[in-house]
Amino acid sequence: MAKRFVFWGGYAGRNLGDEAILWAVSQLLRKLEPTASQCVLIPDGVPVDVEAQYAAWQIEVIKGRMPGCLDILRTARLIVGGGQMVDDTTLGWPVGWSSLFIAINAFFGQKPLVLCIGAEPLTRALPRFLVRHMYGLAKACTCRDDESTQVLRDAGISANKVWTTRDVVFSLDRCLIPQHQATGSTKTSVALVVAYDPNRVLDTISRYTKLIDALLECDMEVQLVAHDLRADYDVRARDEIYAMYKNDLRVRAPEARSVDEVLTIYSHSDAVISGRMHPLILASLAGTLPIAFGGKAKVQSLIAMSAIPTLTGDVPVQQASQVQQLLEQRSNLLPAIASAVDNFRINVENATERALKL
Repeated sequence: MAKRFVFWGGYAGRNLGDEAILWAVSQLLRKLEPTASQCVLIPDGVPVDVEAQYAAWQIEVIKGRMPGCLDILRTARLIVGGGQMVDDTTLGWPVGWSSLFIAINAFFGQKPLVLCIGAEPLTRALPRFLVRHMYGLAKACTCRDDESTQVLRDAGISANKVWTTRDVVFSLDRCLIPQHQATGSTKTSVALVVAYDPNRVLDTISRYTKLIDALLECDMEVQLVAHDLRADYDVRARDEIYAMYKNDLRVRAPEARSVDEVLTIYSHSDAVISGRMHPLILASLAGTLPIAFGGKAKVQSLIAMSAIPTLTGDVPVQQASQVQQLLEQRSNLLPAIASAVDNFRINVENATERALKL
């Protein structure tokens, strides 16, 4: 059994989904190997508030100039993931750096693991080569959906090393998460997660404003939430949208800088509407109704695997009506969602326990 784990992924407080992943990985490994110490490799360091949060989770931050900070890879077992840790958008992050760290860790006999990751199709030769030969050095690669598993196998990693599990955030203990509470308001309150990526621009501002207008017509209150905290991503779109409604008290934009803060928002909302995956998972864990609103392949895969409902069509008035109908069915929908979440939790725990024994 490992005496120390070192985590590597998209951490540092920039994305609440990635922070939930780190928290979940930490909690899961602490449950399975309670005596092992934990640290996270972030060479550039983290803001003071993020480091304080990690300290509360009993995770030490390994930072400093390279190659000095990489010395941790000689003595601790590397855990790569979860999150999307395979794509070929750049040669550095995530595949390039992850490949280097896995190779160093394997060289020193530390048995690295790749856990609960997502993977997008690889079209470039070099990332495919690195995934096959470097990720393939890991003792196991568990993936959060079948599509990601196939990407790794297509790249050439042995099929018996690659398993399908579920996203590690499903493993979080509900006892650690604030549960849904009725606000006492006569109005329905929904949290609308704004997703914006300037490199992809999958969602436009007007798509959100049209839905907000329709929700307001249905006498609902709307809270705008950002998960990606980088200035040019979700935060930019949230602030731009909120500026259009700054004189309307029915629309608010609470600033969540941590997983705890966003969970507080979700637990006080009647529904969480999102095209991002992790808000839907966190809402499910908080006992709030998650409602999918578009989203990439990983969100569509989540919908297919679970009982999470989705808004259909592209007419905002009809979508707002669907939200009303889903909220009326809440008492029937939530037990099925909770059952799926429990099954996913067991799946993740079992797969991770199996991987740790390798």
